[in-house]
Amino acid sequence: MSITFSNVHKQLRQKTKKTKVFDGADALFQQDKITGILAPPGSGKTTAAQLTTGKLRPDIGRVQRTSLVSFPVASGGIFNGLLSGRENLVFLCRVFGFDPRPIIKFIIEFTNLGKVIDKPLKTYTRDERTKLMFASCYAIPFDIYVVDDSIIGGRNTFRDRCEALVLERMTTSGFVIYSSSPSLLRKYCNDFYIIDRLGLLKVDTIEEAVEIIGPARLKEGDGYTENADAGGDVLQL
Repeated sequence: MSITFSNVHKQLRQKTKKTKVFDGADALFQQDKITGILAPPGSGKTTAAQLTTGKLRPDIGRVQRTSLVSFPVASGGIFNGLLSGRENLVFLCRVFGFDPRPIIKFIIEFTNLGKVIDKPLKTYTRDERTKLMFASCYAIPFDIYVVDDSIIGGRNTFRDRCEALVLERMTTSGFVIYSSSPSLLRKYCNDFYIIDRLGLLKVDTIEEAVEIIGPARLKEGDGYTENADAGGDVLQL
């Protein structure tokens, strides 16, 4: 099972400005690989992640998914702030074809949200929202998880539990991790690409990726965020 980019072209349009992100990109992301895509800031990581999950469509070409692919980890845009955490999770599980009951039970126990799960999401603290956003993705058994920079989140013991859950998921599922941080990809990944010259280039090692892009164009980080972005109140699945 895999995700395949075939001759993908994508141009973003913002008012009068047009930005070309891909011009004939090809790639193969497999379920038995932890794939890291190294890219400088501003090179289109978020657009690439959204193409990978299906949130965006190519202008030309095709992104084929033969496996169950996650939404971008901790993406706030998939939640509706007017609904409770539980209501959001029920809808999310049904979209992906899962019984919501065991998944919601796991999330409540994993996050220790308790009765907060039945309050409107817009009333959550940043800490509560971050816990829900990360747990909601990793609680669903996707074949491939897609990460846009932040792979773990939260504070203190939740951060540790979150990383342990990520490592557990990596034993059975694939990951596609978009990042500007060589150290993050070096820590987790065994398969590498770079975003370069409007394409996706396969490389053998993270060192080769850094050499091609140039270390001055990259930004180190550990893939951790204490507070996930709320991402608005509109569900965008």
